[in-house]
Amino acid sequence: MMSQKFTLRKIFAVSFAAILATIAVVVPLVAIRSPMVMKKSRKDLPGCDLNPTLSCTGNEGNMNEKWKDNLWNTPPRNHSKWHAGFQDMSVLQGYPQLQYNADHTECTVTIYTKTKNPMLLYYYFDGQIQSSPSKKYDTSYKNSLKVIVTARSGERLELDEIDFLWNVQPLRPRSGDYRNGQKGAIVELFGWPDADIAQECKFIADAGYLGVKLFPHQEQLMSLQPMDNELNPWYFMYQPVSYRLQGRMGSRSQLRQTIKVCRSYGLRVYADAVVNHMTGGGNDAQEHRNPGAGCVHWPAKNSSAGENLSPFYTHSYTYEINDYNGRPNNALEYPGVPYGPMDFHCDKGINSWTDPNILNTGWLVGLADLNTGTDYVRQRIADFFVDLLSIGFTGFRIDAAKHIHPKDLAAIFAKFKARLGGNIPDDWFTWLEVLTGGESWLLVQDSDYSYTVGLTREMKAVGLSESDISKVRIWWSGYPNEPFNDNGTLDNKRKVIQNDDHDQQNPGSSSRDMHDKGCVLVKGCSPDNHRNYEKKLFLDPYEVRDNDNDWPIRMVLSSYYFDNGVASIPDGQSDCRQCKVTCDGCKTKTYTKAYNPNARPYSGKGYTYVHRDTEIIAAMRQWMHL
Repeated sequence: MMSQKFTLRKIFAVSFAAILATIAVVVPLVAIRSPMVMKKSRKDLPGCDLNPTLSCTGNEGNMNEKWKDNLWNTPPRNHSKWHAGFQDMSVLQGYPQLQYNADHTECTVTIYTKTKNPMLLYYYFDGQIQSSPSKKYDTSYKNSLKVIVTARSGERLELDEIDFLWNVQPLRPRSGDYRNGQKGAIVELFGWPDADIAQECKFIADAGYLGVKLFPHQEQLMSLQPMDNELNPWYFMYQPVSYRLQGRMGSRSQLRQTIKVCRSYGLRVYADAVVNHMTGGGNDAQEHRNPGAGCVHWPAKNSSAGENLSPFYTHSYTYEINDYNGRPNNALEYPGVPYGPMDFHCDKGINSWTDPNILNTGWLVGLADLNTGTDYVRQRIADFFVDLLSIGFTGFRIDAAKHIHPKDLAAIFAKFKARLGGNIPDDWFTWLEVLTGGESWLLVQDSDYSYTVGLTREMKAVGLSESDISKVRIWWSGYPNEPFNDNGTLDNKRKVIQNDDHDQQNPGSSSRDMHDKGCVLVKGCSPDNHRNYEKKLFLDPYEVRDNDNDWPIRMVLSSYYFDNGVASIPDGQSDCRQCKVTCDGCKTKTYTKAYNPNARPYSGKGYTYVHRDTEIIAAMRQWMHL
């Protein structure tokens, strides 16, 4: 059986050694089941040889310095493997950094750039050229900013639009015990496209919910080839390609519009932030082969940005010598961020759930683990968080937070606060995914790797105020079966609780066994039982002490039903008619529109619409004094 901390979120083509180091059940590669003839190239390694990997063992964590120059792997324009989104990232990369003043009425935009060779750069801010990478804006600026960087030698980098806090749609006031965004129920709309959420948010706001959580909007892995017989399975959303807000559920402009509509009804919007890792080994924009499976070959993958995808490269199963730089293509580089090999931990599996070093530096089921102990990675994540607020998110969930050292998380929050001029918005909060189980003693004790006492101590050490710290919450996986398995080391006001969660929907996932105190709707739980657990979440949570004040943030999952075991999202992106490679055996999930004004909760078909159930709404409203 799988480790109790393992979820199926991030399964993909990784080496058998990496998989076996993490789980006892081998997940077969798609390419193994569906072999295809490999194309020969003059640049291939002979036979079925592979390039070296960036791996390590034991207590090692930092990347070996010998890989520090393994950069600039993106093909140039006019190359056969070039895509429009690659632009001139073969030599020029960058992103915008925002620095607000304390009252968020001014913001200095600075374009951080990396160049392969020294370049004379020019910066176009809304078409106005200047030699400085920085420009200040204030509340008189009402647009989304467009920035283009050009080199005197002709290279060009066009960035996605830049948003500012003062342009976010004002939040419509509502009556109720919301405590300026620090209490309420949040609906998690798993698998809902942005356009449908924009249509649904009036109902959610009128029902009295505090907000709605969107699933990852970072540019994500996509493929024209099935994985485990499903095209673009949902866990691909948790394999980031870049920090561009060009996700599967909508483009940056669609996201901006959705947030605007939701806030116009008084509904806050929360993000799902994936910052522990990037895409996994073998899932990138180049070709791969597996000598352990008859030299089976699989093609490059793309991203949720389509033809405008950012370049991204991993070191696993590579065999070519790049004809544009002469080096082996065993890269670990995400130019759209930009990240390079020294921004990651060296590749090793997680073979222990009680070793803090392995939890922190290991590659979770083969996902490229970011070295959040470095100043640049911490700053880049903090800048991403600032972008989330600038487009209109109120807060965010941090995925796989248990695999980010508490000291690193504290440092990231301090940088986040500094970018906001030292003033985090009053209604902001975040919640960390920290699964506690057999090793909960490690995660909740007063230790260096504690997410209760330890994390609190680290946040104080970097200068966060008591008010700031109170807004850093933990998603309490101990609820409902072990609501107090922290032995009182964390204030209940900093715990986020829920019955059903999206990870638990997957077959084999046992990371949060609720026994007889909860159930997962799409895994056979009857509607009546599920409804009663959801009502109990609001009326009298297990071992409640002060229901009005403890556990002030509570989640309601509104997902979609599986069809004959197919767990893919019904947004049309998992319809096998879009499959192009090794499509035999592909299990399709046809399109179903998520928004339905006449939707009936617990119908057993399409989306679950749990948040629309009148009994659940009544229980939530009673808790909120509505």
